[in-house]
Amino acid sequence: MTKILASTLTGSDKRQPILARSKGLERKLEDEKLDYKARKIMSAEKKALKEKGRVIPDFTSFEYEKRLRKVATRGVVKLFNAIRTQQKVTEVAVQNASDTRKTLSAIEKARNVSTMTKSSFLDLLKTGQK
Repeated sequence: MTKILASTLTGSDKRQPILARSKGLERKLEDEKLDYKARKIMSAEKKALKEKGRVIPDFTSFEYEKRLRKVATRGVVKLFNAIRTQQKVTEVAVQNASDTRKTLSAIEKARNVSTMTKSSFLDLLKTGQK
């Protein structure tokens, strides 16, 4: 004990005379500090990257955004209604065809279903028939 206390220490070693000879612990603490700083920088970069494309809405554009949301909702509802209508029409067509001929091949069923073309489907969307 007297040997440790009698030794001449400089700088930061004076505060911790017992740990002055054990440099491994000091290195480990420094490495942990560096790792912590590196992780902190990486998380800050990751957060900045996530926030890059985000825009905080302006209070003056709330009404405009609300109208856009309503228009989009109406369009999606209209689309799903048209799809449901078309599915009903094709079900009825397949059912009628199967009533006339009890055994329809898979190819004939596919032909009946594929009678709806893209243009007729878009016309159905535009007219809004149910």
